[in-house]
This record gives sequence, C-alpha cells and structure tokens, in this order.
Amino acid sequence: MSFNISNQIPSSRRKRRQHLFSRDIEQLLFSLGDGPYSSEQTVNALEDTLTLYLTSLCHAALKHARAQGRNRIKIDDLPFALRDDPYKLSRLEYIINQSQRIEKAKKIFDNNVVSHLQTFNEDDDDDQLEGNSGKSQQNPKPRRKKRKQVPDVKQAEHSDDDDDNDGDNSA
Repeated sequence: MSFNISNQIPSSRRKRRQHLFSRDIEQLLFSLGDGPYSSEQTVNALEDTLTLYLTSLCHAALKHARAQGRNRIKIDDLPFALRDDPYKLSRLEYIINQSQRIEKAKKIFDNNVVSHLQTFNEDDDDDQLEGNSGKSQQNPKPRRKKRKQVPDVKQAEHSDDDDDNDGDNSA
C-alpha cells in the first residue's frame, strides 16, 4: 500500500497533534537499539508516518465496506485493504486466528468454572439438608500463630557459669 501524500489535510485545517503513539514508538526504538531517550524529531517523524499509514489503511477498508453497502468497517474489511502486502496480510490473519482461539478458550474456561461452582453449591446444599452446615459455620474464630519459645540467652549463660564455678570451687 502506498501513501498518498497529496491528499493530506492542509495544515490550516489540521487538528492539533495528539501524540497517540509517542511512548510506544520510543519503547520500540529503544528495543531496536536506540538510546534510552529518542530524539523528539525522530519520534514525531515516525508518528506522522504511522498516522498516515493507519489513515490510508482505514480509508481503503472503508472503501471496501461501502462497496459492500455498509457505512462501518468490520474486521473482515482489513484483509481486503492489505491484499497487496502478503506479509502484513498473513500477520493479520494470524492475529485474528489467535484472537478467536483465545475467545474459545475463555468460553470453555467460563463454562468449566460455572459447572464447578454449580457442583460446589450443590454439595453445600446437601450439607445443609443433612444438618452439617451448622457445625462448620458456628462462630468461626481466627486462628493465631503460636509464638516460638526462644530461650533467654542471659539465663543460659548464668546457669553455665554457675555449673563451672561449682566445679572450680571443689578443686
């Protein structure tokens, strides 16, 4: 996808820059070997390029959506916009696939948790019917940890000295 720089909004109508990606770009530059503080001009140039790319990508996706009779972009419009770049298209397909797998895993996990909770609640209901629930619920007291008995060092030294002195007096 090429950038169409001639269709840029004139600077008089351009809104004030929001710096949406500045931190991310700085972190990306640092991870690629730049110093801890990137030049502001470098970050601004990359952010302008990224903003132009995303804008053109969204316009291409919107063009495809309008050809389909819709006014809103769906995730299915993005592969059409990226059809000329196989690397980006395969990366997008991978991300969409992973997102779907994560959603399925979440549903399975939620279903398992709900079924386990239902089983747990049924067990509690059985205990209440049998009359066992009162024993476990009566005045729960917090448990305290027992203190360790540490021998007093001064007393131990004195008792050892007394034993030694008794033996010395007899000699």
